Amino acid sequence: MCKPFLIDGLYDNDPRLHPGAKRIEHIEHIDDSVYALTGGAGSRRGTGGTRTKLQAAFLAAAQGIDTLITNDKNPHALYDIVRGKSAGTVFVGRCRLAGGFVKLKRTVK
Repeated sequence: MCKPFLIDGLYDNDPRLHPGAKRIEHIEHIDDSVYALTGGAGSRRGTGGTRTKLQAAFLAAAQGIDTLITNDKNPHALYDIVRGKSAGTVFVGRCRLAGGFVKLKRTVK
C-alpha cells in the first residue's frame, strides 16, 4: 500500500524546523514511540494526517501488507522503490500467527 505524504517520509524530527532531521527508512513495528513522532493534531509537527497514515500502516502491517509513506509531489519515488533504492518510509508488514507476529519475506521482480 502506498500513502501520499507532503514530505519525503517519516522523520526523527520536524524537517521544517530542524534542518538536520533524518528520514526514517523503515519501521519494523509501530508503537507509541513512532506515534510520538507525529506530534498530534494541530501541533507544530502536523495536522493529524500523519497519525492517520500511521494507523492505516498499522492495520495493513497486521495483515502482512508493507506500507510506503512517500512524498506525493515526487512521483519518481515509486520508481526508486521498484529499483531497490530508498525512498519514503516503509512500514514492514507482519502476519499474525498463534504465537505472535512473523515478518514476511518479499522480493520485487
